Amino acid sequence: MTHPHPSLATFPRLPLLDHVEEIFDVKTSQPLAGFSIVCVQHLLASTGALIRSLSRCGADLSRMQIIGKGYSTNETALRMLREAGIRVLNPGFRGSADQPYDAILAHAVQSALTRIQDTLRTTGRGVLLLDDGGHALAHAHALFPPELPVVAVEQTTRGIRAANALEPRFPVVNIGRSRAKLHLEAPLIAASMVHHLQRLLASGRDLFDDLDEVFLIGYGAVGRAVAFRLRAEGYGVTVFDKSGEARRAAAAEGFLTSDDLHTPLARRCVTAASTGGVSFPADLHAVLRPGSVLANMGSSDLEFAAWELRQGVSVAGVYDTQGRELADDDPEAPWDRHYRLVGEQGCRYLLKGGFPVDFDGGPDPISPSAIQLTRALLLAGVLQASGETRPGVVPLDENIQQLIMTAYARSVAESR
Repeated sequence: MTHPHPSLATFPRLPLLDHVEEIFDVKTSQPLAGFSIVCVQHLLASTGALIRSLSRCGADLSRMQIIGKGYSTNETALRMLREAGIRVLNPGFRGSADQPYDAILAHAVQSALTRIQDTLRTTGRGVLLLDDGGHALAHAHALFPPELPVVAVEQTTRGIRAANALEPRFPVVNIGRSRAKLHLEAPLIAASMVHHLQRLLASGRDLFDDLDEVFLIGYGAVGRAVAFRLRAEGYGVTVFDKSGEARRAAAAEGFLTSDDLHTPLARRCVTAASTGGVSFPADLHAVLRPGSVLANMGSSDLEFAAWELRQGVSVAGVYDTQGRELADDDPEAPWDRHYRLVGEQGCRYLLKGGFPVDFDGGPDPISPSAIQLTRALLLAGVLQASGETRPGVVPLDENIQQLIMTAYARSVAESR
C-alpha cells in the first residue's frame, strides 16, 4: 500500500473515506496506480483529506496536478498540498477583474492538460479527471486524441450538463446528480450559504440596511434547500425559476413565487441566486431598488455576470468584508471585497465581488464531519472510474451510494 506524504497528515481524518477505502479493498488492489491525475477542486482542508486517500489508493502524487479556485482557497491547505510534492495551480486575476473567473480557470486547466499530454508516459494507464464544473471534461474532450485513455468524475450539476453535451468518448461518473449528493449535501450547502450571508450582512451593518426579504433565483436542489433555510431563519422568501414546474413546486411548499425577474425587485431586498449559470444578467440590474444586495449562492462569479459589474467601480465604491471602506482596491482578489454599484437612483451592493458568499478563507465552510459525505462520494466515484469502460455519463454505483449514506447517517446520529 502507498504511504501518503507526511505533509498530508495534517489534514482532518474523515472516517467515511476510510470506509470507502475498505469497501474497495484498496490496500491490496491499489486501483489508482499508473494514472496521471488532474483535479479541479476547491482547496480546502477536507480536499487535502481526499487527496491523502487517493494516495493510499495508489495515486502517485508526482503525477498529479490540482487546479484550485482562488475564491475558495485556504492558504494552509494550498501550502500543505504543495509541500507534498503535488503541482498545484491556484489562478487569480492579474491586474484587472473585468473578465469572468471561468476564463482564467479555463486557461489554467488547459495548461495542465496540455502538460500531461506532452509528458504522459506510454506505460501509464491514461488520465483520470476529478472535475468540478465541467472545465477539465470539456478541455480533455477537445485536446486529447481518441486513443488516449481517459476516465473522469464530475461532482456538479453544471458539469454533468456539460458532459451530456459532449459526444460520449470516455466514462464520466456522475456524482453531481447522484441521489446521495442531491438529497444529503444540498441542506449542508444551504446552511453554510445562509450562515455566511447573515454574517456578512451583520458585519456590514453600517453599510447595509436591515433586510428581511430575499428574492431567490433558482429552485433546484440547493436553491430549494436555501429557501427552506432562509424561511427557518425568519426571512420572507419569493422564488423565481425559469421552470414553471419548479415554481409550482415552490408555491406548493408555501413560498411566494414570481413569473418574472422584475416584479419582486420593486422593493429593497437581498437578491440571491443559485442556478450555476448567469441567472441575473447585468443589464437587468437597473431595476434593483437602492439599498438592495446581490448574494451569489451558486457558482464562480456567474450568477450576476459580476465581471461586468466590477468594471468601472471607483475606489470609493469598494469595501472589505467587514463593511469598511477601502482606500484602494486589490484587483487580484475581488472575492475579498464588496462593491458599491452606483446608479442614477442610488446604490446597490455586490457581496464578495459576485463570488459565492460561503467561502471566507477558512479551512472548510462546512464542518469536516458533515462535508465528509461529499468527499466520500468523490472517492467512490474515482475508484469506480478507475475501472470504467462505458463512454458517456455513468451513474455512481447505487450499492456504494447506499453504503455511504448509511454510514453517514450513523455518524450523524452518533454525533448528537
